[in-house]
Amino acid sequence: MFNFQMLATAKQSKEKFMKNHPKVEPFLDKVNKKGFCEGQEIAIAVRYPDGEEFKCGIKISAEDMDMMELLKSLGDSF
Repeated sequence: MFNFQMLATAKQSKEKFMKNHPKVEPFLDKVNKKGFCEGQEIAIAVRYPDGEEFKCGIKISAEDMDMMELLKSLGDSF
């Protein structure tokens, strides 16, 4: 069963996050406008206050496109 209360809470949390981090929404809007494509590269880096850093990168394959579209549609529902 779908939990509408959880969806409402997630939407409120997203709105608060976007207000606290105003550069995120324009960035995501640009990425969504351009869309996803095979060969696209996504890089993620996480840096901790102590200087430790973790990085990961992926190159989107044809097999990944369904998952990328699913993630996009989930983001659009909020």
